[in-house]
Amino acid sequence: MIAVLLLGAFVSIGSIEKGDEIVQAQLELLKISYFCDDPLYRTKRSDAVKIISRLQGVTSFGQTIVEDLDTALKNKKVKMNKPVNRGDCIVLIAEAKDAVDRLINQK
Repeated sequence: MIAVLLLGAFVSIGSIEKGDEIVQAQLELLKISYFCDDPLYRTKRSDAVKIISRLQGVTSFGQTIVEDLDTALKNKKVKMNKPVNRGDCIVLIAEAKDAVDRLINQK
């Protein structure tokens, strides 16, 4: 939640490259969360929509990117670059979340 609040300040000084990095990291988090059957996937999806809406004007991605990814995941049209070992899911999700937070908090 703090990350979403920090975006307000970021949007005013951000660049499109930086905004795209944040969105790409957020989408990677969603993919990992989905493939790991994370019970908080829907919450992460909702957070991604909020973040992208706050980044309007400083990202080349539109708000439909999350819906498109969600549909592709459900239709099994998206695969991970590397197979996901279920035993590593907690670590993978935490690392992906940290990557998103780190990008948001960078100045």
